[in-house]
Amino acid sequence: MQKGVSPVVATVVLIMMAVLGVVAVWYWTASYTAKPPLAETGQRGYMVVNVYDNASVNGCTGVDIKNVGGISIIIGTMFEVRDYVTGHPVGLNGTDPLTPNQAYVNITSEVIAGNTVFFNISVLGNATNKTSVPQGAYLLRPSARSPASIAGLNDRLFTCS
Repeated sequence: MQKGVSPVVATVVLIMMAVLGVVAVWYWTASYTAKPPLAETGQRGYMVVNVYDNASVNGCTGVDIKNVGGISIIIGTMFEVRDYVTGHPVGLNGTDPLTPNQAYVNITSEVIAGNTVFFNISVLGNATNKTSVPQGAYLLRPSARSPASIAGLNDRLFTCS
């Protein structure tokens, strides 16, 4: 008489092991693709709500910034405009992106948590000098010149079309 596990029981055990393996891998990968916490949980952030295209200059001249929470007020902050692909600074009106010509969004008025405010794309230190960036994909990156109180903000993607 042979002793061992019947083929039916062995098949059931193998199927259960395969299902458990798939579930374990799914839970493991889900932790890497989970959505970030919402603003109500204390996330510090902002988002680009609208981008203002200007057909006469074949580019974009301004953005709406929304404070999504974690910071009661965003003010006195500069966001560099950088190329999405290369990460390099973007020059205004297609110029060389040297510091005097580099595109910024200067947060010169209060953006209270939950509110949205329009800002021109401008040159360093001149928030009223409305200018443009060429069509393309860009990142808004908090500048090193920004106050420490807004540290921890991430880059945000926006597209000028």
